[in-house]
Amino acid sequence: MINKDNLITEGYSGRIGNLIFRRWGKKTVISMVPDYTNRKWSKAQKENRKRFRDAMAYSRRTLADPEMRKYYRKRAKGMQTVWNVAVADYMKKPVIREIDLSGYRGRKGDAIRVNAHDNYRIAAVIVTILNAQGFEVESGLAVAAPGKGCRIYKVMSRIPDWENGRIVVRVTDSPGNTVKSVQAVKETMPPG
Repeated sequence: MINKDNLITEGYSGRIGNLIFRRWGKKTVISMVPDYTNRKWSKAQKENRKRFRDAMAYSRRTLADPEMRKYYRKRAKGMQTVWNVAVADYMKKPVIREIDLSGYRGRKGDAIRVNAHDNYRIAAVIVTILNAQGFEVESGLAVAAPGKGCRIYKVMSRIPDWENGRIVVRVTDSPGNTVKSVQAVKETMPPG
């Protein structure tokens, strides 16, 4: 039930008896309290409920910071609240769309390009180079390329056994969600 222009319930939010009052923009939405007493939750549902609880805790902490509240307020659209935007940011992990190794030949200054996306903001892109034996050779932050919508990592030193190595990319968003991708460096890549 949507309640419009009712002076008695205007501005209500919370629970009264078996009713829940929610604010959506200038409207008050009233619904019944769901009954979960006999509900059997699957493992996936339990994990999702835990993730949602964590999103609630993240939103409480984050929206206490005036700068983050301002950041999320700018991204709220339509009837979205600042709270909804913060929860959505926590719930959605970033995505690695592409790792471009065409400019990488194990030389100092070679570029590794990473195209990653998040629904709001990517906090960091970390590139780790493993040699053919699987040992970490170097690691560092990829920086945003001006106007290109991707991040670039410049190799800091020469890597003699770069062929058959691996590139590990970790992308983290502002709530701390992290995704990882590993890409093998093929020996058959044309010389650069």
